[in-house]
Amino acid sequence: MLVTLGRRAEPTDLVGLLLECHQRIRTFLHVASELGRREDLDAATVATESARCARYFTEALPLHVADEEESILPRLRGVAPAVDAALAAMHAQHQDHGAPLGALLSALGALGEAPGDPAARARVREAVTTLEGAFEEHLALEETVLFPALAARPPEVQRAIREELRGRRSAPFGA
Repeated sequence: MLVTLGRRAEPTDLVGLLLECHQRIRTFLHVASELGRREDLDAATVATESARCARYFTEALPLHVADEEESILPRLRGVAPAVDAALAAMHAQHQDHGAPLGALLSALGALGEAPGDPAARARVREAVTTLEGAFEEHLALEETVLFPALAARPPEVQRAIREELRGRRSAPFGA
């Protein structure tokens, strides 16, 4: 379980918001990894944290992908050949993440239903290992190529993207 003392101030700059999203991806992968590896966790914690991870990967992560595909990609396309290559790789990686994410969600569901099952824990470990490698490559590409390109965009472009990101998160569920 994660413990937070006080509330951190939300970043107001675009790159800061995106880096915070990336940190959440890493955090939830870590939590899933702990669920797959630790045998000392009680059943209630395993069930609760499995559900929390699944909720993140089914509700929040798709919003981040939409941010990148719908708000960032069109505004960076054509900026520079290296940026275009990174955008193409990002888009392809989003497609490639589907099956491993599905495997993780299935494994988390099984573990949540049978918190003491070693086979379910092993499935979570296997799925997390696959995703950690894929996500680290993906996040590093964005952080080293795309985020600096975003930071160089005019303030009005960054503001428009920030507003779209916030709008996705304030829309009623299912809208």
